[in-house]
Amino acid sequence: MTSSLSRARVLATPLLIGLIGLIASSCAPPQAPYYGISFNPPSVAYLNRHLTLEATATSGLPVTFALDASSVGCTLVDGVVTFNSVGNCVINADQAGDANNAPAAQVQRTIGIHECPPLRSGVWTGPGGLSANVYATGSTFSGSVDLSSFGLGVQTFAGLVTCESVAMTFNGVPLTGELSYDGSTLSSYYSGISIVLNAPA
Repeated sequence: MTSSLSRARVLATPLLIGLIGLIASSCAPPQAPYYGISFNPPSVAYLNRHLTLEATATSGLPVTFALDASSVGCTLVDGVVTFNSVGNCVINADQAGDANNAPAAQVQRTIGIHECPPLRSGVWTGPGGLSANVYATGSTFSGSVDLSSFGLGVQTFAGLVTCESVAMTFNGVPLTGELSYDGSTLSSYYSGISIVLNAPA
């Protein structure tokens, strides 16, 4: 008798918890739709580049931009930011409101400004025992990569670096890649496979 009662309690407990949750959620007030500014510039920028700022407000009213007092390394003219020196470009986005719409809360975004990353010579490593010997000279590079673990043997490559953008020919196939802002990783795709290589120390 006692064991049957215990089993009934064990079975009833999840049902009771679920019922309480259902009642609580049905009693909760509905969430108001988002009202504000959508402003998502890139978090990283490079010297001597320009960026046209874009943002939208749920009110449909225009969004204005201004540099925050803490901003370093950039200028803003007519919605276009120029990155002049290494620093943190801090941008405030505002929507003032009108007779029918309340002002939106200010949105602030920070863009880190960096020098172009270096492509380092040496042995780069990646997943599955992947390793690549890279020889970089200025903006050009060449090398070979051991793809034995993927059944493809050793392949050669050569290419050109333009700041963070890498363009190369690998196994006769044109590829593009991107250096991280500090030059520590190189990301690319090959035959639909995402590959990230780690730079030598």
